[in-house]
Amino acid sequence: MAEIFEVSQINEYLRQRFEADEFLGSLLIRGELSNYKIYPSGHHYFTLKDSQSAIRCVMFKGSAMRLRFRPVPLRRLSSRMYW
Repeated sequence: MAEIFEVSQINEYLRQRFEADEFLGSLLIRGELSNYKIYPSGHHYFTLKDSQSAIRCVMFKGSAMRLRFRPVPLRRLSSRMYW
């Protein structure tokens, strides 16, 4: 039977992988912004996509408060990924 993991175990495993990998640790992603929504919590949820794929993202309130621009859906942008 397959081992069952806690969510925190998977998050920690992935965080370690991203921090240890030089490529992933300094990753910048460019894509089109879509499905942008700000929730009452202050968190921003959105999708970065290109013609072939999409990545669902969240920007937590603390980071969102430091934005110097207002995100506009369908605008192309680059984003640094933090783990």
